[in-house]
Amino acid sequence: MKWPANLPDLNPIKNIWQLLKHQIGKRFPKSVKEVRRYTQEKWAKLKLLDFSKRVLNIRERCLAVIEANGGYTKW
Repeated sequence: MKWPANLPDLNPIKNIWQLLKHQIGKRFPKSVKEVRRYTQEKWAKLKLLDFSKRVLNIRERCLAVIEANGGYTKW
């Protein structure tokens, strides 16, 4: 599949970063050092299922982008 250069809705890593941001935010880091440490801890704890859930729905993502003519989607 050819991947659009600037279409974040079709980029599964965007959703992984969103997941990490949410989990790290719940810990209320007080410094950049804490953000880095929490990010490394959470990244190390990610499981293959966390990635699979965000990659296996690519068909739905593509259909949503097509339906929105490249505009905003829920992804």
